[in-house]
Amino acid sequence: MGKWFAVLDLKSFYASVECAKRGLDPFKAPLVVCDETRGPGSLVLSVTPYLKTKGCKNIMRKFELPSDIPLIYAKPNMEEYVRKSTEFNALILEYFAPEDWHPYSIDETFIYLTPYLNLYKKTPYELTKFIMAEILNRLGLYATAGVGPNMFLAKVAMDTDAKVAPNRIAIWTKDDIQNKLWKITPITKVWGINKGYERRLASLGLHTMGDVAQYPKALLKEKFGIIGEQIHDHANGIDDSLISETYIPKNPSFTCGQVFHEDYEKDELPMMIREMCDEICYRLRAANFVCSTLSLTAVETKPSNKMHSKSMKLQFPTNDNDILYETFIEILSRFNISAPIRQLHLSASNLTNVRFIQLTLFEDNEKFIKNEALYKAIDEIKNKYGADKIFRADARREKSTYLERIGQIGGHRK
Repeated sequence: MGKWFAVLDLKSFYASVECAKRGLDPFKAPLVVCDETRGPGSLVLSVTPYLKTKGCKNIMRKFELPSDIPLIYAKPNMEEYVRKSTEFNALILEYFAPEDWHPYSIDETFIYLTPYLNLYKKTPYELTKFIMAEILNRLGLYATAGVGPNMFLAKVAMDTDAKVAPNRIAIWTKDDIQNKLWKITPITKVWGINKGYERRLASLGLHTMGDVAQYPKALLKEKFGIIGEQIHDHANGIDDSLISETYIPKNPSFTCGQVFHEDYEKDELPMMIREMCDEICYRLRAANFVCSTLSLTAVETKPSNKMHSKSMKLQFPTNDNDILYETFIEILSRFNISAPIRQLHLSASNLTNVRFIQLTLFEDNEKFIKNEALYKAIDEIKNKYGADKIFRADARREKSTYLERIGQIGGHRK
C-alpha cells in the first residue's frame, strides 16, 4: 500500500462552536458570528452551513447579510475558539503520533495515515470517517476531509469535492489528476494559486492546471523561480513533502501590524509606532533575543493605497525599546507620505540569542543598563498582573489602540 494522507477541516468552525454551545444544528440554524454592537460595517467572521446555502460567505460585512432571515448573532469569543482548536488537535493526538500530525490552521489539520492503517485495521476512508465521528461525538463539531496519496492532492480533494460530498469525505488518487485536477476553474481554487499567480500564468496562456502540467518545467522555473517548479509538480500531482519534516525558517522575525479602523495622519504615527515597538521588544526579551534589523511598512488609505517600506540595520544587536523606537522613527522620516495611513507594520529580524550585554564606546552605557532594568521590571509586572495594569500614558489618548488590542486575540475580542 502506498502513502496516504488526510486533511480535516472543521466546518464553519466559529459558527459551529457557537451552535454547539446553544444546542443548535449548524445545517439548520441561521447563526452568524459577528459583533453587532460595532455597527453595520462590523466584520462577519463565520456563518453556518445553512446560511451559506442562502448565499452568505464566511467573511463579509453585517450590512451585506440577508434582511429576510431572522438571524442569530453570536459575539466572537476567540479564547473559546482557541480552546476548541486545542481540544480538536488533542483528540487527533490520541490516535496519531506528533510526527504524523501537522496543524495547518486553527481549524485544519493534516495527518499521515499510512502507519496506522494496519494498527487500526481500517482503510484510509474508514480511518478518516472514524476520526470525523469522534470529533462530532466528543466536540459536537462537523468536519470535512480530503484523502489522497500526498498532502497536495488530499488538500485539493477537500477544497473542491469534500465540501459538497454527502458524507463530507473526498478521496483522490493519481487517476484524478487528469480527470479532476486539470479541469478545475478558476485556477485560484487550487491550493497555492493566488490571484497574482493566476495573472502571471494567464500571461503565458496557462489557464488550467492541465495547461501548467504540459508547459515546460524549466520555463516555469525561469519565470517564477523555485515556486514555478512547485506549481509544475503540483499540476502533475507530485508532492514529496512529509509531515515529519520540520521547517526551520532561515531568518525568523518578530512582527506587529495593524489595519486601522480610521485614517492616521503622519504626525499621529509615532504614538502607534511606540505602542507596537514596545510589544515587539517585550516579545524579544521574553524569547531571549536581540535583533539587528528593523523594517517599517506604512500603507496609505484609499484610493491611493500607496505602500512605503524600508529596512535599516542597527549599529549593534539590541532589544532596547528606546533604541528600536528611535530607529523606526528615523525610517518613518524617510517616507514621502502624501495621504493618511491606514496600515502600519513593524518587524525586527536578524535575531540572535542574548549571551551578555555588549557595551559600546559610542553609546551611553549607563543609560542602556538602566533601561534594561526598567523594562525588565515592566515585563515582570505585565507577566504577573496583566498588560492592562501598566502602560504608557499615551494609551489613554483617543486614537491609541493599545487598551483595545490587549483585550484581543488575532485582532478580535477574546
